[in-house]
Amino acid sequence: MRCYVLLIFLSVIMVSGGQAQSVLNDKPFYDTLRAHRLKGRLGAAFNLNYDGNRKVFLLGDALGSYATRRHLFEAVVNMYYNGDKSDESNRFNFFARAALFRHAMVADTLKGESDLFPELFLNILYDEGRGLNYRFNEGVNLTFNLYKISWTRLKIGTGIFYEQESWRVFDREFLPALDTLDPEEIKFLQEVLGIDKKGNINRTNWRWNNYIQMMFRVGEKVNITTIGALQIPFRPPSEGLIDIPEFPATDKRFPRLTGDISITYSATKKLKFTTRFYIQHDQGQISPFAKENVYSFTQGLNFNF
Repeated sequence: MRCYVLLIFLSVIMVSGGQAQSVLNDKPFYDTLRAHRLKGRLGAAFNLNYDGNRKVFLLGDALGSYATRRHLFEAVVNMYYNGDKSDESNRFNFFARAALFRHAMVADTLKGESDLFPELFLNILYDEGRGLNYRFNEGVNLTFNLYKISWTRLKIGTGIFYEQESWRVFDREFLPALDTLDPEEIKFLQEVLGIDKKGNINRTNWRWNNYIQMMFRVGEKVNITTIGALQIPFRPPSEGLIDIPEFPATDKRFPRLTGDISITYSATKKLKFTTRFYIQHDQGQISPFAKENVYSFTQGLNFNF
């Protein structure tokens, strides 16, 4: 066990980051898991997002968790809408995970969490405003419970995932004009710029995924969750594309860095107020609509069941 701990700890230290795979709810939610019972959350919130332009979204989300005596299965859906009928009006995120051998239950009651366990996950993301038609991530993490007592949890993890992306590089108003181009212009777009007939650039890559997270309780009502993430691509995101200023440097393996902190106040056992701040830095995005830095603030209300 000491060898596993040392290897994982050194991996995280070398990259100094993490991914938000292992926490989809607050500490009391996980402390009250029961075997073969569905738990969940429904939420609504206002989201202020800044990525070069300031946008306000109405956010709705839903989460479901199902535990067996050894494993935990979870899925969450987040939908963003701002109603201005522009290219910035829709975002969608789906995340599912299977945390295998995560815990032990006796008589359907949680008795302890494993020090080391694997997680399989799937993430699907769509963001119209950033020109992201889709992003599919499928992978596996190895999670280590570094520190756990009654009021706090500290976890670190490392893993690998496969990423598939489709980026829109033109305004939607221009897309019908692609059908009017002559064969030589279409050939230039496809063979030189790597843009397909629909005005998209499609990319695939493998990434090394690393994360660190802390969950802790303050008194009886307040719970805080913090997450740091670093995802390092195996190949430069723009590898194989023409070296022009509109695309990221073709020889740089730009990492994706993410930070997230959420504070939950429990008004009742079922009703909770949540405040969340999120930041992401990614220089490897292909679309000209996707800025390097994204800042997001969310204030919402959740109902747990």
